[in-house]
Amino acid sequence: MSTSIPTWFITMFDTDVKHAYQRGGSNLRGFTRQKSGVQGDQVRFNKYGTGSLGIKDRHGLVPVMNADHTVVNVTLIDRYGGEYINDLDELKTNLDERQAAAIALAMAAGRQHDDFITDAVLDSLPSGQTTVHGSGGLTKAKVQTTFENFNSGNIPNDGQRVWLIAPSQWTDLLDISEFANQDFIGPDSLPWVTGVTAKRWLGFFFMLYTNLPTGGSNSSRQTIAWHTPAMGSAAAVDMMTNFDWVPERGEYFSQIRLSANAVRIDDAGVFEVECTE
Repeated sequence: MSTSIPTWFITMFDTDVKHAYQRGGSNLRGFTRQKSGVQGDQVRFNKYGTGSLGIKDRHGLVPVMNADHTVVNVTLIDRYGGEYINDLDELKTNLDERQAAAIALAMAAGRQHDDFITDAVLDSLPSGQTTVHGSGGLTKAKVQTTFENFNSGNIPNDGQRVWLIAPSQWTDLLDISEFANQDFIGPDSLPWVTGVTAKRWLGFFFMLYTNLPTGGSNSSRQTIAWHTPAMGSAAAVDMMTNFDWVPERGEYFSQIRLSANAVRIDDAGVFEVECTE
């Protein structure tokens, strides 16, 4: 077998990975404040507090709000993944195999981005931001309590509230008429009719997510809800790819790597809701 890789093949492989990543990669980055093309290994997200207006006398000075201004830093983390491929001659003529390898790497990169985000959501989350399991699944009462918590915290109900739930909680919601019955929710509240299972209800974008951890009270499922500006994700590079011949193995090695991470910017806009399965 020749160890010379045609340029067109390298180009095709790299293009397939990028297309696959955009099509089926990270599901969660769109629900965060994003910074891309970061230079260096740290990123700073600004957090502004609330302010109030005052009275100005005629020709007097405009009152200054002096709103709290803090910053949250996140350090980027490098991650790598690769796949050995035998018989390049066959790979050149079998597009399904080439695309399968590209998609596998791209999907792994997308999942890593999502893991950064879910890990940051739960990392040292204050106990006041957690609704304990209460020996039940995702009940109507838990949804109403979380809805009340968001509103009590003055979290904007602006369409940017997202709630990740596991398959068991999705089944729980299907038993709630106000969630499952089109007479309540309407056909226009199904933003992703195909692909990802998701539905908007009570101002939350409920999204089925299969990689939520267990480990809350009594090893319950840790579902998580947040307001998009309360979470930040950053990347120096979303991903980079290589395709090289490894003479020691007599195989080709396809590689993908990224440098990224996520951080919780505002605790008040993030909640964990524990559910028994």
